[in-house]
Amino acid sequence: MATPTEETTSVVRTREDREAAEILIKLSQDTRSQPIEEDTAPSSTLLLQQVTTSSPEKSCSGENSKAKEKQHSKKDDKISKESTKEKREVDDTDETLMTLQEWNQIKPEPVFEGDDANVAELFSEPIKKQLTMSDVDIGQGRLMLGKQQVQKKMFPLLEHSEIPQGAEGIDVSVYGPNGKVQTMKFKMWGEDTPVLTTGWNDFVKIYKLKKHRDFLTIWMFRHRETRGICFAIDKTRFRTIREPLSVRIMNSVFPNPN
Repeated sequence: MATPTEETTSVVRTREDREAAEILIKLSQDTRSQPIEEDTAPSSTLLLQQVTTSSPEKSCSGENSKAKEKQHSKKDDKISKESTKEKREVDDTDETLMTLQEWNQIKPEPVFEGDDANVAELFSEPIKKQLTMSDVDIGQGRLMLGKQQVQKKMFPLLEHSEIPQGAEGIDVSVYGPNGKVQTMKFKMWGEDTPVLTTGWNDFVKIYKLKKHRDFLTIWMFRHRETRGICFAIDKTRFRTIREPLSVRIMNSVFPNPN
């Protein structure tokens, strides 16, 4: 049988053992409840993923901005080139100005063929013009004449009943550069723009008229025998002129062209 001392010693040992065991269990539980390094890794990975995900957006935004700037730059370059091209397409050279000023000083006379040599009387002052693209366009089929010049130079030859009104117009005989005659219509195109039409396309084809290069001198006169209204047209071609004239040259060579 154990002594009291032995029992006490045995109890104390047992209590210490229990306390030690409890401490070990508690430490084990604390260790389990604490986050391990692997638990923190997803948080860092998530942050890295967020940064990585946001970076392409910023990159795409920057690339889109650069693409837009490049697109605007190309557009501006295109507009600039078109503007430069338009400027180049107008002939404003001093050489052309001098050439046309010399031509303008020449006073040509209409050409008539055979028996028509003496048919003309009461010539109008001539109208001079550079042929435009629309003047030789088959789809248009008309020669446009300046309203003010026709009113000032040609209408004084006409009786009131002969002045073309609207789309009806009057039949006229037109003598070309070689003196041959053909019938056309002299009328108003649109509201008040005088034109020669109905047969003009044939005239363009016969004389191989070219836009910009060909310059016309146009007279109106009255036929001595029939008393009908006629036109005579002379052509001068300048091979060095290939574009529309600038405003500067137009104002110098053809004052009041309209």
